[in-house]
Amino acid sequence: MGFVGFLTFGFTISVCPVPPLSVHGGEVSSGYLIIHGWAYMLADWDSHPVIAGVTNGSDTNVLYPPLNGGGMDASFLFQQQVDTSSCKNVLTNKQGDQPVYFPCQLFSPNSTIPPSSSLFTNHTSCHMSPTATQQLNSFYQDGVPKKNDGGGFNKAARIYYDWNDLNQDNQYMAYNGDVLNLKLLQSLPTEYFGALQNGLIQSIFNNVSDFAGKDMTTAIKGFRQADNRWEEEATCLQSLIKVGSIDTFSIGCITSDIVLYVSLVVILAVILIKFFFAVIFGWFLSWKLGHFAEDQDYAARMKRQEEIENWARNMDASAPYSALSQPNNPYNSNKKQNRKTLLPQTSRYTQPEYGMHRFDTGAPNAPFILPNGFGSNRPTSTFFGGASTPRLSYYDNGSGHRLSALSTPRLSTTSLSLSSGESNNSGSIKCPLPLSPYVNPQPPADFMPFKFVLAPTVCLVTCYSEGEDGIRTTLDSVAVSDYPNSHKLLLVICDGIITGYGNNKSTPDICVDMMRDLIVPAEQVEAFPYIAIADGQKKNNMAKVYAGFYKFNDATVDPSLHQRVPMITIVKCGTTEEAKTASKPGNRGKRDSQMVLMQFMQKVIFDERMTRMEYEFFNSIWRITGLPADAFELCLMVDADTKLYPDALTRLVSCAVKDPSISGLCGETKIANKKDSWVTMIQVFEYYISHHQSKAFESVFGCVTCLPGCFCMYRIKAPKGPNGYWVPILANPDIVERYSENVVDTLHKKNLLLLGEDRYLSTLMLKTFPQRKMMFVPQAVCKTVVPDTFMVLLSQRRRWINSTIHNLMELLFVKDLCGTFCFSMQFVLFIDFVGTVSLPAAITFTLYLIIMAILGKPAVISLILLALILGLPAVLIVMTSRKVVYVCWMLLYIISLPVWNFVLPMYAYWHFDDFSWGDTRKVEGEQKEGGHGDKEGEFDSTVFKMKRWHEFERDRRIQYAMDHELPTPRFLERPRSEAFRDSSMLLLQRTRQGSIHSNESDWPLASTGIVPAGMVDSPSPTPFSSSSSNFYGASTSRNNNNNNNNNNNNNKPSKMRHEIQDDDLVEEVPLDDIRHHHEGSPSH
Repeated sequence: MGFVGFLTFGFTISVCPVPPLSVHGGEVSSGYLIIHGWAYMLADWDSHPVIAGVTNGSDTNVLYPPLNGGGMDASFLFQQQVDTSSCKNVLTNKQGDQPVYFPCQLFSPNSTIPPSSSLFTNHTSCHMSPTATQQLNSFYQDGVPKKNDGGGFNKAARIYYDWNDLNQDNQYMAYNGDVLNLKLLQSLPTEYFGALQNGLIQSIFNNVSDFAGKDMTTAIKGFRQADNRWEEEATCLQSLIKVGSIDTFSIGCITSDIVLYVSLVVILAVILIKFFFAVIFGWFLSWKLGHFAEDQDYAARMKRQEEIENWARNMDASAPYSALSQPNNPYNSNKKQNRKTLLPQTSRYTQPEYGMHRFDTGAPNAPFILPNGFGSNRPTSTFFGGASTPRLSYYDNGSGHRLSALSTPRLSTTSLSLSSGESNNSGSIKCPLPLSPYVNPQPPADFMPFKFVLAPTVCLVTCYSEGEDGIRTTLDSVAVSDYPNSHKLLLVICDGIITGYGNNKSTPDICVDMMRDLIVPAEQVEAFPYIAIADGQKKNNMAKVYAGFYKFNDATVDPSLHQRVPMITIVKCGTTEEAKTASKPGNRGKRDSQMVLMQFMQKVIFDERMTRMEYEFFNSIWRITGLPADAFELCLMVDADTKLYPDALTRLVSCAVKDPSISGLCGETKIANKKDSWVTMIQVFEYYISHHQSKAFESVFGCVTCLPGCFCMYRIKAPKGPNGYWVPILANPDIVERYSENVVDTLHKKNLLLLGEDRYLSTLMLKTFPQRKMMFVPQAVCKTVVPDTFMVLLSQRRRWINSTIHNLMELLFVKDLCGTFCFSMQFVLFIDFVGTVSLPAAITFTLYLIIMAILGKPAVISLILLALILGLPAVLIVMTSRKVVYVCWMLLYIISLPVWNFVLPMYAYWHFDDFSWGDTRKVEGEQKEGGHGDKEGEFDSTVFKMKRWHEFERDRRIQYAMDHELPTPRFLERPRSEAFRDSSMLLLQRTRQGSIHSNESDWPLASTGIVPAGMVDSPSPTPFSSSSSNFYGASTSRNNNNNNNNNNNNNKPSKMRHEIQDDDLVEEVPLDDIRHHHEGSPSH
């Protein structure tokens, strides 16, 4: 900020100092006396010594009679006060040394009549005493003492002339910036002094017209002749006949003006470019993003905008019912399928409509199953492969657009009844664990209710100390969204056992109470250890995983809208010792809550070792959704005080599905408590302009630098190419590793990871995937409650401003952003960085400009720039939203600019080392203590047993067999070396492609029919063939075994590189034991 302040205020003063008082040579008033090009104010100076025979008394003023020196030039009276040493060699003495060169007489500067040379011998008026010299030097340096006004000095004024003042009539000549009056040479007594032959003075005498009215600097300095002394003669003339200076512009002042105008052009260009691109985005692009109803016209869009504004007036306002209605064409069918008929279309055996299911319909029938091999040309789950296993299938419809088909395992009513852990007619090992009887059936492949392919989405809600009202508001809005329940999962992560201020129970208890039909009763859920994002012993943490369905409240959601929404609540409860001693056991911060999901997804996609908690998490997802964890492609992140518009989730998913290059999205956040206080009022326009100008401009280039943590969506993995390749995005190891930094020991890291983790995640996405898009989708809307007291706002903006500065510093070094040099996002980010840092200086300069304009000294250029900065947002509002009410909000914002641009930034800079969350979230009975990022104790790694999923599953099966007195499954080992001898493995290695300069590997993260890692068919000669004895058929009859083998021969699943291990295992069950224990039992 110091540099910006110097550039704004100090640079011009340094390189272009304020010039002294200047007076034009032809406009010198009678109150001045001119001496060697300087005018001295002597009107109040009466201290001239008495002149014998001329003045009487002590009060002598030379400007008035009898001397009459007012406005006259007295240079010839002070010839000894200047350096005339250069004249000794060019003006030769003919009659010995003389004290002066010209007659000591006054002359008029306006119509110069040179003094007569006959007066040369009269030295009465010559000031040759040391006292006169001292007095003149004092006037020149300090000024002339004032007689009135309390003392002080009148500074000497510089006499200046314009180039137009130099002409043949007045015989002025310019040399080295000084103006020389050549007429005065006529007063030189030639009988006493002689000029050099062929010298400058002699040439002027000979033909003055060659020199008068011209700048002779170059001619004199460039004159080349033997024994010439023109420069020395010109210097002599400067000391004798100088009458003023040319009004010039110094190099420093020129530089200052260049910097001023270049800065003006750059700033103005950035402002105008942002404005015009924001208008272009609002007119041509915004309505296309997330637009899944192609028949919606302009009038319908305007009506929807009006409904959203009415909905955003307060937090309790409900969305119009039309927003919750299902599309008219849910199956992408033709008109024949939609025409009315007299025949009944449903019966008691008809399954409920996909997407919205109620609990009062009872347990559903077996989920829809795709035909064997359907959609096998698209990638399936890494964990559940094979024909009889659940998969996430895709097929190409020939137009380049992918269609999804989410199939679930073939489950009989017997397998559904095994949720309690027992079976009356089967003692087989359940693999995997049975689904909940309330799981939503997966729709058929052509189910496209919004005319785009549905993508499974995790809706992550992070909680800290929120109360029931705030959490239920958020969960209700996500649960009743029109996105099908078969493709969304509510994931609530509670950051510690914390009771919010004013709550009667802890936040985790509130969240668990909002669940129903848990697959494991809440009191039986165990806490399992996981590795937290912390340092020291805080890295050890434990969490409980509750899985079930969301329980609506009739008071907040109409019973007709209640649905079956799968929900998982993860409660970070801390270690046993921590639960006894810590005030907030399990609390590790929001970043750790996000990392619970991100690290889990990375381990699932790459089939890496996981903790027991993550294994339970994996199984919970499967049991309540019917989908494996690696089937989920998108992650919606919502804070527990945000309410979504019913179609907000669907619009974000629509945008992500239609453009696979998008890595992150955000919608518009509106303020629900606009009129609660003056604090909320001044935030309305700030929220609006940050979305519709800043994010709109950035979206044109796909480079939104900040996705708000309260409402954003990230892509977990992205499809790449038509051959079933996947690229991890949010689950990318580069993202996960950098975001999981646990040693936060520098000021920069703490501002990034402790204060601005949401923004830092966006920064990491741009740094890791600069060629992918980060978009703003204005059609997706949410509302939230903003701080209504100044202290809470102060605390919030302290965190936001400091984290913004550090995140912009990170982005400044990303070289792969779009554009180049000044025409690049990197340059725009630099301008934003400088603007953010210099906010206090900017508002101070603004107030200074306004005050100077009131005083009648306006800085026109700066005022024009200020008017554009403040006025263009109003034009943007009129041109895009056409909501005049926001112009009123803008006026409130302008009035509060000192708060936004001075008070809040200065407070943030002063507390640059404060990493607490302040008053934003209050906890019951909380005392100030160290943050969760501080190191305490040492990390204990012995409590963790890291295994891959198939290893956990193998142990579970063995334990289940032992507990139920079943034959213990045996596993055959196969060395990894045999796998590399197989030709298909060599082919897989040869087809591996990728660039060392790209973060996106071409290696498939999931491929067709992948069997669980380590589970390969023992009798097959290849290590990639599927077995009927897989995770869904570990113990089957001989007939089922043969049939499955025959069916699978035509669809051999391939295996990924990361799944090939040294100890590939296959479960082998003796056939006799199978007949004895499971005669006629179905496969699970």
